[in-house]
Amino acid sequence: MRADDMPATYRTSRLQRGLSVLSVGALLLLAVEEATDGGPLLELSLVNVMLTGATLLAAAGYGLRATVQVSETAVQKTRPLWTDNVLHFEDIQRLHLPVTTEALWLYTEPNGSPDLSIEAQSFERFGSLARRVLRRLPQHTEIQDPAGRAEGYRRGGDATGENQTDDG
Repeated sequence: MRADDMPATYRTSRLQRGLSVLSVGALLLLAVEEATDGGPLLELSLVNVMLTGATLLAAAGYGLRATVQVSETAVQKTRPLWTDNVLHFEDIQRLHLPVTTEALWLYTEPNGSPDLSIEAQSFERFGSLARRVLRRLPQHTEIQDPAGRAEGYRRGGDATGENQTDDG
């Protein structure tokens, strides 16, 4: 079995993981400041601290645990505290590669909002991920690529045409 035929899992990017660790650090700082009677850095009530903490934990969970898995039959985006998105390749009607950002927008209806969006800045090895998705799309899928990135992905590189291996 070729390496391209096996399911592949893509984790969040280093930037996303770094921001997640930073949010956990900020939460710890708020907790320590609230626990000590040294006076808060900001005039925050306990409710505000709890709400801020819950938001920071959700952001940290997303940044540390979100994944995209591409198999022979489907692409799945898994995020903590969110419903998993699973799209079977046979159901994908349209793929859009936007000009303003490096991303894949997958649609099951020809018009409307994307059913699944995968951003390059959020997930590691985006060139490899995009190549796997493009190779598995059915013949009938409409590909909208105004920036001309799809051919670079198909050749095995990222959007600028640079080579990028599947193992990072």
